[in-house]
Amino acid sequence: MAAKMTRRERVLRTIRFEEVDCIACYDIIENDAVIAHYGGEWPTVENGKAVKGRAIGRCLDMTRMAEGPRAEGRHTDPDGHVWQDERWTSWICERPYNNFDEFKDWVHRKIKTLNAWQPSEEEVCFWHDYVRDTRNGFAADSDDPEDPTILVLESATGVDAAYSRCGLEYFSELMFMAPELCDAWIEANNQAEIRRAHAIADKDLVPVVLTHDDLASKNGPIFSPDWIREHQIPRLKRLVEAWHEHGVYCLFHSDGDLRPILEDLVSTGIDGLNPIETCAGMSITQVRENYPDLFIAGGIDVSNLLPMGTPEEVQARCLEAIEEANGRGYFLGSTTEILPTVPAENVAAMLETPKVLAGERT
Repeated sequence: MAAKMTRRERVLRTIRFEEVDCIACYDIIENDAVIAHYGGEWPTVENGKAVKGRAIGRCLDMTRMAEGPRAEGRHTDPDGHVWQDERWTSWICERPYNNFDEFKDWVHRKIKTLNAWQPSEEEVCFWHDYVRDTRNGFAADSDDPEDPTILVLESATGVDAAYSRCGLEYFSELMFMAPELCDAWIEANNQAEIRRAHAIADKDLVPVVLTHDDLASKNGPIFSPDWIREHQIPRLKRLVEAWHEHGVYCLFHSDGDLRPILEDLVSTGIDGLNPIETCAGMSITQVRENYPDLFIAGGIDVSNLLPMGTPEEVQARCLEAIEEANGRGYFLGSTTEILPTVPAENVAAMLETPKVLAGERT
């Protein structure tokens, strides 16, 4: 058994399929009871980021979406979309267009804005300061303040950056009625994100990013595989290459059943895959057998097992998942995030499994 490692060592060695002292844990915690269990107090809007940061620092090796709970209300983003904010979620409730023609005009303006945007020194400093501040929160009450949980930044390829704003109905109409405009919008999103990647990349500060597009439901890809191969895959490849140029690893995320397009996704050079949504037919065993060099994060079902199972059932499944991954190149975690419906004792059963297993091997 390897000697005790820092979180950073454990994360990087996991990505490289090297031996670790115990299985690393990666997850997103948006659950008050779990935050209180590990953070020592119930999170509020006022203290939520600090308490959640302390909880993360005590139980995870790697995470993202580290903000605390939101105040309920509404806000308008710079593009004119009105968002409804709830404690652990938000959604668009009003859009700045009322019909397809207005929407096309809005897309034209959005493309012009995106193409003109260049990351400023102020924006680069904002992202670097955000990471440092968040990591300091992870380490505030840690056994080793110099060894914070690794924070993963998100890096959108460009497809769901488009459709998540306008909704699938408008986006589908744009795909078929104005395909060149649709493609130009995705391309503008992609090129802007590549510029951001080159500007903010710092492998010492952020060794792993989450390249992402939500491309699938539990029944398979949302769009046709051929459309994805033409419009998303080349852009994901360019984005991965941009991060790799700076020595940053790329964990790709999409919910749902990715099997019809998984070969294409892997061909882009991604280093890892998340969240392995098992209730959609994804399998740690199949991913490991077919793509042995791809590190895996997730695989513990948050749709049924974590909210409704027993701690014993959760721990048994975690041990199975670790075995399916052959104990290497695997981050234990849920099939997306720890939702408010999951009992804290089940999360503790999952996150304590690596320690139990390491103890058995010592």
